[in-house]
Amino acid sequence: MTRRLFLLIVLLSSVCAHGQAPGWAKDLTKAPLGPYLNVPPCELTFELGWNNFITAGKASLSVKEAGSYWRADATASSTGFARTLWKYDCEMTSIIERTTIQPRFLSHSETDSAENCRYRVSFEPSRAVTETTISPKKGAKSTSTAICPYGPMEDLLSVILYVRSQALTPGQKVTRVVQPWDKPYLTTFEVLERETLEFGGQKRPCIKVSVKIRKIDRGTLVLSSYKKMKTSTIWISDDALRLPIEMHADIFVGYMSARMTGMKMLSGKDATATVPGNMTVKAPAN
Repeated sequence: MTRRLFLLIVLLSSVCAHGQAPGWAKDLTKAPLGPYLNVPPCELTFELGWNNFITAGKASLSVKEAGSYWRADATASSTGFARTLWKYDCEMTSIIERTTIQPRFLSHSETDSAENCRYRVSFEPSRAVTETTISPKKGAKSTSTAICPYGPMEDLLSVILYVRSQALTPGQKVTRVVQPWDKPYLTTFEVLERETLEFGGQKRPCIKVSVKIRKIDRGTLVLSSYKKMKTSTIWISDDALRLPIEMHADIFVGYMSARMTGMKMLSGKDATATVPGNMTVKAPAN
């Protein structure tokens, strides 16, 4: 779980398996997309830190148009001294419908010194189907498929785009079901206040947002606490771009941070991409 939080620092409404909506469904935000829906194709880079002491890694994110979809590609890796303690690399591709901001498909691969984990997720209207492949450095590769009987839900990028689109007035809360990789979480974003952060040598007005995460059992949809992360805060630029300027998370291995170091707007061929040839994950037989 540590390796997923490394990328996550930057960082619901159907029927469950028993035919009844879970109790937490009443707390979900069902508001339509807000006024900040436009997403300019862009590339962002981030520097990751640990315990306010060392630079721990780097991350990148690109968002491009792919016909009727957005295609987002993200990478993250440990660097420097942190890499001597924990070697980690990951890649993620997210395909999202441009008109609804609903995820369609997610592919995520992460590698550390012990194993490679690959996840393929198909997001359907009433469920998410996840294929997990574990390839240890020693031992046999294994592949399994699981279903979360709830939908629609978000992936990591689609929930950011949904929250970003809202007015984000102080005190506003947004609660959605999010599956960033292979497991779902009930995630609440709360707008705290407006603050000013320095970026690129200039002071920039930002929106300070706290993030609370609770685990959802994939089979029973029962909620439980998420003890690996105590607090998390995101600062979003208070302008039309609504960019993630800085992120902090107090987690079980210490204090992690991410700060945007670069932004490049894309145009022409650089702003377009294609979707993967296979975005279907076959559900396991009953």
